[in-house]
Amino acid sequence: MNNISWQDIRKVILDFLQQRLANNSNYKSETAKLEKAKEAGDLVAVNEAQQKLDELAKRFDFETWMEDAATRRIFWISLCHFISKGIHSSSLGDNINHSTRSQPTGQQYISSATPTIIPIDCSGNAAALDIFSLLNQSIKDDITFLQLIVDEHPAILPALSDDRQKASLYLANFKKAIFNDFSKPKTSELNKQLYWTNSEETYLSDQENNYRLLIPLHPSSLCHLVYQKVQSRFSEENKYARELRKKKDVVHQPYFSFHDLAVVKLGGSNPQGVSQLTSNQGGRNFLLPSMPPKLAKTAFPSISNFKETIFDQALQYYCRYGFKLLFETVQDKKNNFLVRNKRKEAFFIILTLVLKFAAHIQKTKDAGWSRESSLKFSQQLWLDPKRALLDGETDFKLRYEQGDWQQELEKQFASWIQTILKNKFKNIEKQFDDVEYSEWRSEFNAAVKASQRKREGIF
Repeated sequence: MNNISWQDIRKVILDFLQQRLANNSNYKSETAKLEKAKEAGDLVAVNEAQQKLDELAKRFDFETWMEDAATRRIFWISLCHFISKGIHSSSLGDNINHSTRSQPTGQQYISSATPTIIPIDCSGNAAALDIFSLLNQSIKDDITFLQLIVDEHPAILPALSDDRQKASLYLANFKKAIFNDFSKPKTSELNKQLYWTNSEETYLSDQENNYRLLIPLHPSSLCHLVYQKVQSRFSEENKYARELRKKKDVVHQPYFSFHDLAVVKLGGSNPQGVSQLTSNQGGRNFLLPSMPPKLAKTAFPSISNFKETIFDQALQYYCRYGFKLLFETVQDKKNNFLVRNKRKEAFFIILTLVLKFAAHIQKTKDAGWSRESSLKFSQQLWLDPKRALLDGETDFKLRYEQGDWQQELEKQFASWIQTILKNKFKNIEKQFDDVEYSEWRSEFNAAVKASQRKREGIF
Protein backbone atom coordinates (compact mmCIF):
# COMPACT_ATOMS: atom_id res chain seq x y z
CA MET A 1 0.00 0.00 0.00
CA ASN A 2 2.95 2.33 0.61
CA ASN A 3 3.92 2.22 -3.08
CA ILE A 4 0.65 3.85 -4.17
CA SER A 5 1.07 7.46 -5.28
CA TRP A 6 -1.51 10.20 -5.81
CA GLN A 7 -0.80 9.92 -9.56
CA ASP A 8 -1.92 6.26 -9.43
CA ILE A 9 -5.21 7.25 -7.80
CA ARG A 10 -5.76 10.21 -10.17
CA LYS A 11 -5.18 7.97 -13.22
CA VAL A 12 -7.81 5.48 -11.99
CA ILE A 13 -10.31 8.34 -11.52
CA LEU A 14 -9.61 9.75 -15.00
CA ASP A 15 -9.91 6.31 -16.63
CA PHE A 16 -13.16 5.73 -14.75
CA LEU A 17 -14.61 9.04 -16.01
CA GLN A 18 -13.53 8.32 -19.58
CA GLN A 19 -15.25 4.95 -19.41
CA ARG A 20 -18.40 6.51 -17.97
CA LEU A 21 -18.42 9.05 -20.81
CA ALA A 22 -17.89 6.38 -23.47
CA ASN A 23 -20.75 4.30 -22.05
CA ASN A 24 -23.15 7.23 -21.76
CA SER A 25 -26.16 6.57 -24.01
CA ASN A 26 -26.50 10.26 -25.02
CA TYR A 27 -22.81 10.40 -25.88
CA LYS A 28 -23.13 7.30 -28.07
CA SER A 29 -26.21 8.73 -29.77
CA GLU A 30 -24.59 12.11 -30.49
CA THR A 31 -21.40 10.43 -31.74
CA ALA A 32 -23.46 8.43 -34.23
CA LYS A 33 -25.26 11.62 -35.34
CA LEU A 34 -21.92 13.36 -35.79
CA GLU A 35 -20.59 10.59 -38.04
CA LYS A 36 -23.74 10.65 -40.19
CA ALA A 37 -23.61 14.46 -40.46
CA LYS A 38 -19.97 14.33 -41.59
CA GLU A 39 -20.81 11.74 -44.23
CA ALA A 40 -23.71 13.86 -45.47
CA GLY A 41 -21.63 17.04 -45.40
CA ASP A 42 -24.22 18.77 -43.19
CA LEU A 43 -22.11 21.40 -41.38
CA VAL A 44 -25.03 22.64 -39.26
CA ALA A 45 -25.73 19.13 -37.96
CA VAL A 46 -22.00 18.56 -37.40
CA ASN A 47 -21.69 21.71 -35.30
CA GLU A 48 -24.85 20.88 -33.37
CA ALA A 49 -23.73 17.31 -32.57
CA GLN A 50 -20.21 18.47 -31.69
CA GLN A 51 -21.59 21.09 -29.32
CA LYS A 52 -23.66 18.49 -27.49
CA LEU A 53 -20.66 16.15 -27.26
CA ASP A 54 -18.53 18.95 -25.79
CA GLU A 55 -21.23 19.63 -23.18
CA LEU A 56 -21.36 15.96 -22.24
CA ALA A 57 -17.56 15.74 -22.07
CA LYS A 58 -17.51 18.77 -19.77
CA ARG A 59 -19.82 16.96 -17.35
CA PHE A 60 -17.22 14.21 -17.11
CA ASP A 61 -14.27 16.59 -16.82
CA PHE A 62 -12.23 15.69 -13.72
CA GLU A 63 -12.68 18.91 -11.74
CA THR A 64 -16.32 19.36 -12.78
CA TRP A 65 -17.35 15.79 -11.98
CA MET A 66 -15.44 15.68 -8.68
CA GLU A 67 -17.00 18.94 -7.45
CA ASP A 68 -20.51 17.76 -8.29
CA ALA A 69 -19.93 14.26 -6.87
CA ALA A 70 -18.13 15.27 -3.65
CA THR A 71 -20.15 18.35 -2.68
CA ARG A 72 -23.69 17.48 -3.82
CA ARG A 73 -24.42 13.91 -4.90
CA ILE A 74 -22.30 12.21 -2.21
CA PHE A 75 -25.01 13.15 0.33
CA TRP A 76 -27.56 11.14 -1.64
CA ILE A 77 -25.98 7.82 -0.69
CA SER A 78 -24.51 5.99 2.29
CA LEU A 79 -22.10 3.07 2.30
CA CYS A 80 -23.30 0.35 4.60
CA HIS A 81 -23.74 -3.32 5.51
CA PHE A 82 -27.18 -2.88 7.14
CA ILE A 83 -29.85 -0.97 5.24
CA SER A 84 -33.10 0.62 6.31
CA LYS A 85 -34.71 0.27 2.86
CA GLY A 86 -34.43 -3.51 3.14
CA ILE A 87 -37.21 -3.34 5.74
CA HIS A 88 -39.31 -0.99 3.59
CA SER A 89 -38.18 0.42 0.26
CA SER A 90 -39.53 3.90 1.13
CA SER A 91 -37.81 4.11 4.52
CA LEU A 92 -35.48 7.08 5.05
CA GLY A 93 -33.84 5.78 8.24
CA ASP A 94 -30.11 5.58 8.91
CA ASN A 95 -27.94 2.76 7.56
CA ILE A 96 -24.92 1.22 9.31
CA ASN A 97 -21.43 0.50 8.01
CA HIS A 98 -20.41 -2.57 10.00
CA SER A 99 -16.68 -2.27 9.34
CA THR A 100 -16.51 1.14 11.04
CA ARG A 101 -18.20 -0.11 14.24
CA SER A 102 -16.69 -2.04 17.14
CA GLN A 103 -16.79 -5.78 16.48
CA PRO A 104 -18.37 -8.26 18.93
CA THR A 105 -16.17 -10.87 20.60
CA GLY A 106 -16.91 -14.46 21.57
CA GLN A 107 -19.69 -14.96 19.00
CA GLN A 108 -22.01 -17.91 19.46
CA TYR A 109 -24.18 -17.19 16.43
CA ILE A 110 -23.75 -16.26 12.78
CA SER A 111 -23.78 -12.54 12.06
CA SER A 112 -22.22 -10.01 9.70
CA ALA A 113 -19.10 -10.20 11.88
CA THR A 114 -18.63 -13.90 11.07
CA PRO A 115 -17.19 -13.66 7.49
CA THR A 116 -13.55 -12.63 7.20
CA ILE A 117 -14.36 -10.45 4.19
CA ILE A 118 -17.81 -8.99 3.64
CA PRO A 119 -18.82 -6.83 0.66
CA ILE A 120 -19.97 -3.28 1.32
CA ASP A 121 -23.31 -2.08 0.00
CA CYS A 122 -24.63 1.30 -1.07
CA SER A 123 -28.13 2.60 -0.46
CA GLY A 124 -29.68 5.84 -1.60
CA ASN A 125 -30.44 7.76 -4.79
CA ALA A 126 -29.62 5.72 -7.91
CA ALA A 127 -28.34 8.93 -9.59
CA ALA A 128 -25.33 8.86 -7.25
CA LEU A 129 -24.41 5.17 -7.50
CA ASP A 130 -21.59 6.00 -9.94
CA ILE A 131 -19.73 7.44 -6.92
CA PHE A 132 -20.02 4.03 -5.25
CA SER A 133 -18.61 2.46 -8.42
CA LEU A 134 -15.63 4.82 -8.26
CA LEU A 135 -14.97 4.00 -4.60
CA ASN A 136 -14.85 0.31 -5.52
CA GLN A 137 -12.26 0.83 -8.27
CA SER A 138 -9.02 -1.05 -7.67
CA ILE A 139 -5.99 1.22 -7.49
CA LYS A 140 -3.24 -1.39 -7.22
CA ASP A 141 -2.98 -5.02 -6.00
CA ASP A 142 -6.77 -5.21 -5.38
CA ILE A 143 -6.59 -2.25 -2.99
CA THR A 144 -9.65 -0.10 -3.60
CA PHE A 145 -10.18 3.64 -3.52
CA LEU A 146 -12.57 3.09 -0.59
CA GLN A 147 -9.97 1.14 1.40
CA LEU A 148 -7.43 3.95 0.96
CA ILE A 149 -9.92 6.48 2.34
CA VAL A 150 -10.78 4.27 5.34
CA ASP A 151 -7.07 3.72 6.04
CA GLU A 152 -6.40 7.48 5.60
CA HIS A 153 -3.69 6.94 2.98
CA PRO A 154 -1.68 10.18 2.46
CA ALA A 155 -1.96 9.94 -1.35
CA ILE A 156 -5.74 10.32 -1.29
CA LEU A 157 -5.86 14.07 -0.58
CA PRO A 158 -3.72 15.36 -3.50
CA ALA A 159 -5.44 12.88 -5.84
CA LEU A 160 -8.88 14.44 -5.31
CA SER A 161 -8.03 17.94 -6.57
CA ASP A 162 -5.14 20.20 -7.42
CA ASP A 163 -6.67 22.69 -4.99
CA ARG A 164 -5.79 21.43 -1.50
CA GLN A 165 -8.73 23.25 0.12
CA LYS A 166 -11.18 21.63 -2.28
CA ALA A 167 -9.50 18.24 -1.81
CA SER A 168 -9.93 18.50 1.99
CA LEU A 169 -13.62 19.28 1.57
CA TYR A 170 -14.11 16.39 -0.87
CA LEU A 171 -12.37 13.93 1.46
CA ALA A 172 -14.40 15.09 4.47
CA ASN A 173 -17.64 14.61 2.52
CA PHE A 174 -16.59 11.16 1.31
CA LYS A 175 -15.93 10.15 4.91
CA LYS A 176 -19.40 11.32 5.95
CA ALA A 177 -20.90 8.82 3.51
CA ILE A 178 -18.60 6.04 4.74
CA PHE A 179 -18.47 6.58 8.50
CA ASN A 180 -21.72 6.65 10.43
CA ASP A 181 -22.57 9.82 12.30
CA PHE A 182 -25.01 8.93 15.06
CA SER A 183 -24.95 12.25 16.86
CA LYS A 184 -28.51 12.65 15.50
CA PRO A 185 -29.72 9.13 14.68
CA LYS A 186 -32.67 8.98 12.32
CA THR A 187 -35.27 6.29 11.85
CA SER A 188 -38.50 6.11 9.88
CA GLU A 189 -42.11 5.36 10.73
CA LEU A 190 -41.83 2.57 8.14
CA ASN A 191 -39.14 0.75 10.15
CA LYS A 192 -40.06 -1.97 12.60
CA GLN A 193 -39.36 -1.10 16.25
CA LEU A 194 -39.37 -3.24 19.35
CA TYR A 195 -38.58 -2.85 23.03
CA TRP A 196 -35.89 -5.15 24.45
CA THR A 197 -35.31 -5.70 28.14
CA ASN A 198 -32.01 -4.63 29.68
CA SER A 199 -31.97 -7.62 32.04
CA GLU A 200 -33.87 -10.80 32.84
CA GLU A 201 -35.50 -9.13 35.85
CA THR A 202 -36.70 -6.07 33.95
CA TYR A 203 -40.22 -7.30 33.33
CA LEU A 204 -40.67 -7.73 37.11
CA SER A 205 -39.33 -4.27 37.93
CA ASP A 206 -41.35 -1.09 38.43
CA GLN A 207 -38.39 1.12 37.50
CA GLU A 208 -38.38 3.27 34.40
CA ASN A 209 -35.90 3.01 31.50
CA ASN A 210 -35.45 -0.74 31.84
CA TYR A 211 -35.94 -1.27 28.13
CA ARG A 212 -34.07 -0.17 25.06
CA LEU A 213 -35.65 0.51 21.69
CA LEU A 214 -34.26 -1.70 18.89
CA ILE A 215 -34.69 -0.95 15.20
CA PRO A 216 -33.76 -4.01 13.09
CA LEU A 217 -32.08 -3.31 9.75
CA HIS A 218 -31.67 -5.60 6.75
CA PRO A 219 -28.17 -7.23 6.63
CA SER A 220 -27.81 -6.79 2.87
CA SER A 221 -24.08 -7.60 2.76
CA LEU A 222 -24.47 -10.89 4.66
CA CYS A 223 -27.51 -11.75 2.54
CA HIS A 224 -25.41 -11.11 -0.58
CA LEU A 225 -22.80 -13.62 0.61
CA VAL A 226 -25.59 -16.18 1.15
CA TYR A 227 -26.96 -15.37 -2.30
CA GLN A 228 -23.56 -15.93 -3.91
CA LYS A 229 -23.08 -19.20 -2.06
CA VAL A 230 -26.47 -20.51 -3.13
CA GLN A 231 -25.86 -19.40 -6.72
CA SER A 232 -22.57 -21.34 -6.75
CA ARG A 233 -24.66 -24.48 -7.29
CA PHE A 234 -24.91 -23.38 -10.95
CA SER A 235 -21.14 -22.98 -11.38
CA GLU A 236 -19.32 -25.17 -13.90
CA GLU A 237 -17.27 -26.76 -11.11
CA ASN A 238 -20.39 -27.70 -9.17
CA LYS A 239 -22.13 -29.04 -12.28
CA TYR A 240 -19.07 -31.16 -13.08
CA ALA A 241 -18.91 -32.56 -9.54
CA ARG A 242 -22.63 -33.46 -9.70
CA GLU A 243 -22.10 -35.28 -12.99
CA LEU A 244 -19.25 -37.32 -11.50
CA ARG A 245 -21.57 -38.92 -8.96
CA LYS A 246 -23.27 -40.77 -11.83
CA LYS A 247 -20.00 -42.35 -12.97
CA LYS A 248 -18.20 -45.34 -11.55
CA ASP A 249 -14.47 -45.79 -11.02
CA VAL A 250 -13.81 -42.03 -10.76
CA VAL A 251 -12.81 -39.84 -7.85
CA HIS A 252 -15.95 -38.08 -6.67
CA GLN A 253 -15.79 -34.42 -5.64
CA PRO A 254 -17.91 -32.52 -3.12
CA TYR A 255 -20.65 -30.26 -4.49
CA PHE A 256 -23.23 -27.80 -3.15
CA SER A 257 -26.92 -28.56 -3.05
CA PHE A 258 -29.63 -26.47 -1.40
CA HIS A 259 -33.15 -27.79 -0.81
CA ASP A 260 -36.46 -26.20 0.20
CA LEU A 261 -35.34 -22.63 -0.50
CA ALA A 262 -37.74 -19.71 -0.32
CA VAL A 263 -37.24 -16.37 -2.09
CA VAL A 264 -38.14 -12.91 -0.80
CA LYS A 265 -38.00 -10.17 -3.41
CA LEU A 266 -37.15 -6.65 -2.25
CA GLY A 267 -37.78 -3.45 -4.15
CA GLY A 268 -40.41 -4.80 -6.52
CA SER A 269 -39.58 -3.79 -10.10
CA ASN A 270 -36.87 -1.39 -8.90
CA PRO A 271 -34.48 -3.26 -6.56
CA GLN A 272 -31.84 -0.57 -7.19
CA GLY A 273 -34.00 1.71 -5.09
CA VAL A 274 -33.19 -0.54 -2.11
CA SER A 275 -29.42 -0.92 -2.57
CA GLN A 276 -26.74 -1.77 -5.10
CA LEU A 277 -26.18 -5.35 -3.88
CA THR A 278 -29.95 -5.92 -3.84
CA SER A 279 -30.01 -4.73 -7.44
CA ASN A 280 -27.17 -7.11 -8.33
CA GLN A 281 -29.35 -9.93 -7.01
CA GLY A 282 -32.39 -8.80 -9.00
CA GLY A 283 -34.03 -8.10 -5.65
CA ARG A 284 -33.99 -11.80 -4.75
CA ASN A 285 -32.98 -12.92 -1.26
CA PHE A 286 -32.81 -16.61 -0.42
CA LEU A 287 -34.29 -17.95 2.81
CA LEU A 288 -32.84 -21.21 4.08
CA PRO A 289 -35.30 -23.62 5.71
CA SER A 290 -35.47 -23.13 9.47
CA MET A 291 -38.23 -25.63 10.24
CA PRO A 292 -37.63 -28.41 12.76
CA PRO A 293 -36.48 -31.66 11.13
CA LYS A 294 -39.17 -34.02 9.94
CA LEU A 295 -38.41 -37.37 11.50
CA ALA A 296 -39.64 -40.18 9.32
CA LYS A 297 -42.05 -42.41 11.17
CA THR A 298 -41.47 -46.12 10.77
CA ALA A 299 -44.46 -48.32 10.14
CA PHE A 300 -42.99 -50.98 12.44
CA PRO A 301 -43.48 -51.14 16.22
CA SER A 302 -40.49 -50.01 18.27
CA ILE A 303 -38.55 -52.23 20.65
CA SER A 304 -37.29 -50.60 23.84
CA ASN A 305 -34.87 -52.21 26.28
CA PHE A 306 -37.75 -52.54 28.76
CA LYS A 307 -40.10 -54.46 26.47
CA GLU A 308 -40.47 -58.09 27.62
CA THR A 309 -42.26 -59.45 24.56
CA ILE A 310 -42.99 -58.35 21.01
CA PHE A 311 -46.44 -59.97 21.19
CA ASP A 312 -48.23 -56.95 22.64
CA GLN A 313 -50.75 -54.24 21.71
CA ALA A 314 -48.25 -52.45 19.45
CA LEU A 315 -47.85 -55.56 17.30
CA GLN A 316 -51.62 -56.07 17.35
CA TYR A 317 -52.11 -52.56 15.97
CA TYR A 318 -49.48 -53.24 13.30
CA CYS A 319 -51.49 -56.35 12.29
CA ARG A 320 -54.83 -54.59 12.76
CA TYR A 321 -56.25 -55.43 9.34
CA GLY A 322 -55.67 -59.14 9.90
CA PHE A 323 -57.30 -58.96 13.34
CA LYS A 324 -60.27 -57.09 11.86
CA LEU A 325 -60.91 -60.05 9.56
CA LEU A 326 -60.37 -62.51 12.44
CA PHE A 327 -62.88 -60.67 14.64
CA GLU A 328 -65.44 -60.75 11.81
CA THR A 329 -65.13 -64.54 11.51
CA VAL A 330 -65.65 -64.96 15.27
CA GLN A 331 -68.76 -62.79 15.13
CA ASP A 332 -70.14 -64.68 12.14
CA LYS A 333 -72.61 -67.33 13.35
CA LYS A 334 -72.08 -69.42 10.24
CA ASN A 335 -69.15 -71.73 9.71
CA ASN A 336 -69.27 -72.32 5.99
CA PHE A 337 -66.53 -72.39 3.39
CA LEU A 338 -66.43 -68.60 2.96
CA VAL A 339 -66.04 -67.98 6.70
CA ARG A 340 -63.31 -70.59 7.03
CA ASN A 341 -61.53 -69.11 4.02
CA LYS A 342 -61.76 -65.65 5.57
CA ARG A 343 -60.31 -67.04 8.80
CA LYS A 344 -57.32 -68.47 6.91
CA GLU A 345 -56.83 -65.13 5.15
CA ALA A 346 -56.83 -63.37 8.54
CA PHE A 347 -54.07 -65.59 9.92
CA PHE A 348 -52.12 -65.32 6.67
CA ILE A 349 -52.13 -61.50 6.99
CA ILE A 350 -51.24 -61.57 10.70
CA LEU A 351 -48.38 -64.04 10.29
CA THR A 352 -47.06 -62.30 7.16
CA LEU A 353 -46.82 -59.00 9.06
CA VAL A 354 -45.29 -60.65 12.15
CA LEU A 355 -42.56 -62.25 10.00
CA LYS A 356 -42.06 -58.98 8.10
CA PHE A 357 -41.56 -57.20 11.41
CA ALA A 358 -39.06 -59.86 12.54
CA ALA A 359 -37.11 -59.54 9.28
CA HIS A 360 -37.00 -55.75 9.72
CA ILE A 361 -35.52 -56.08 13.22
CA GLN A 362 -32.96 -58.65 12.06
CA LYS A 363 -31.77 -56.43 9.21
CA THR A 364 -31.80 -53.00 10.80
CA LYS A 365 -30.42 -53.61 14.29
CA ASP A 366 -26.75 -54.23 14.99
CA ALA A 367 -25.54 -57.66 16.08
CA GLY A 368 -25.73 -57.98 19.85
CA TRP A 369 -28.42 -55.37 20.39
CA SER A 370 -30.45 -57.85 22.47
CA ARG A 371 -27.77 -58.00 25.19
CA GLU A 372 -29.38 -54.95 26.81
CA SER A 373 -32.89 -56.13 26.01
CA SER A 374 -35.55 -57.43 28.45
CA LEU A 375 -37.18 -59.63 25.77
CA LYS A 376 -37.79 -63.28 26.47
CA PHE A 377 -34.72 -65.29 25.57
CA SER A 378 -36.49 -67.19 22.79
CA GLN A 379 -37.37 -63.87 21.13
CA GLN A 380 -33.78 -62.65 21.53
CA LEU A 381 -32.60 -65.80 19.73
CA TRP A 382 -35.09 -65.18 16.93
CA LEU A 383 -34.63 -61.44 16.42
CA ASP A 384 -30.87 -61.16 17.01
CA PRO A 385 -29.38 -64.17 15.17
CA LYS A 386 -26.08 -62.37 14.37
CA ARG A 387 -25.33 -62.21 18.07
CA ALA A 388 -24.34 -65.88 17.84
CA LEU A 389 -21.35 -64.84 15.71
CA LEU A 390 -19.93 -62.45 18.33
CA ASP A 391 -17.13 -63.27 20.73
CA GLY A 392 -18.22 -64.43 24.17
CA GLU A 393 -21.62 -65.67 22.97
CA THR A 394 -20.96 -69.43 23.04
CA ASP A 395 -24.07 -70.20 25.12
CA PHE A 396 -26.23 -68.02 22.89
CA LYS A 397 -24.90 -69.77 19.78
CA LEU A 398 -25.54 -73.22 21.30
CA ARG A 399 -29.14 -72.38 22.22
CA TYR A 400 -29.72 -70.89 18.79
CA GLU A 401 -28.47 -74.00 17.01
CA GLN A 402 -30.61 -76.30 19.16
CA GLY A 403 -33.70 -74.66 17.63
CA ASP A 404 -36.12 -75.47 20.46
CA TRP A 405 -36.80 -71.73 20.83
CA GLN A 406 -39.06 -71.96 17.81
CA GLN A 407 -41.53 -74.07 19.81
CA GLU A 408 -41.46 -71.38 22.50
CA LEU A 409 -42.37 -68.80 19.86
CA GLU A 410 -45.32 -70.97 18.79
CA LYS A 411 -46.67 -70.94 22.35
CA GLN A 412 -46.14 -67.21 22.75
CA PHE A 413 -47.91 -66.49 19.46
CA ALA A 414 -50.86 -68.74 20.38
CA SER A 415 -51.14 -67.17 23.85
CA TRP A 416 -51.09 -63.70 22.25
CA ILE A 417 -53.98 -64.58 19.91
CA GLN A 418 -55.89 -66.26 22.77
CA THR A 419 -55.55 -63.25 25.08
CA ILE A 420 -56.67 -60.81 22.39
CA LEU A 421 -59.77 -62.85 21.54
CA LYS A 422 -60.72 -63.42 25.19
CA ASN A 423 -60.46 -59.69 25.89
CA LYS A 424 -62.45 -58.84 22.77
CA PHE A 425 -65.19 -61.44 23.25
CA LYS A 426 -65.57 -61.87 27.01
CA ASN A 427 -69.04 -63.36 26.70
CA ILE A 428 -67.66 -66.36 24.76
CA GLU A 429 -64.13 -66.50 26.12
CA LYS A 430 -64.51 -70.18 27.05
CA GLN A 431 -64.69 -71.03 23.34
CA PHE A 432 -61.03 -70.13 22.98
CA ASP A 433 -59.76 -73.27 24.72
CA ASP A 434 -56.89 -75.69 24.21
CA VAL A 435 -58.17 -76.91 20.85
CA GLU A 436 -58.09 -73.41 19.40
CA TYR A 437 -54.74 -72.80 21.11
CA SER A 438 -53.21 -75.84 19.38
CA GLU A 439 -54.55 -74.69 16.03
CA TRP A 440 -52.94 -71.28 16.43
CA ARG A 441 -49.64 -73.00 17.24
CA SER A 442 -50.01 -75.03 14.06
CA GLU A 443 -50.63 -71.85 12.05
CA PHE A 444 -47.37 -70.36 13.34
CA ASN A 445 -45.46 -73.59 12.74
CA ALA A 446 -46.73 -73.73 9.15
CA ALA A 447 -45.60 -70.15 8.57
CA VAL A 448 -42.13 -70.99 9.93
CA LYS A 449 -41.76 -73.96 7.58
CA ALA A 450 -43.03 -71.96 4.59
CA SER A 451 -40.45 -69.26 5.33
CA GLN A 452 -37.69 -71.83 5.63
CA ARG A 453 -38.66 -73.40 2.30
CA LYS A 454 -38.47 -69.98 0.66
CA ARG A 455 -35.08 -69.42 2.36
CA GLU A 456 -36.13 -65.98 3.59
CA GLY A 457 -33.57 -66.19 6.42
CA ILE A 458 -36.09 -65.27 9.13
CA PHE A 459 -35.63 -68.67 10.88
